[in-house]
Amino acid sequence: MAITIKNDFIDALIKFSNGRVTREQAIIIANQNLRETDFNEGSPLTHKGPRWLAKRILRSKNIID
Repeated sequence: MAITIKNDFIDALIKFSNGRVTREQAIIIANQNLRETDFNEGSPLTHKGPRWLAKRILRSKNIID
């Protein structure tokens, strides 16, 4: 996994949570979720990007609507 994808994902978690997720929390979420994420060409993440995944995870944790 490229570091830039992970950093983009962490930044998106913080941004889209409106500061409710700290950098430390975002790093933990990234480590847990990116490890389980499919980066193959057919994956939605490939086409939609790390920001899409960040929003999806924040919604699943009821941090955003």
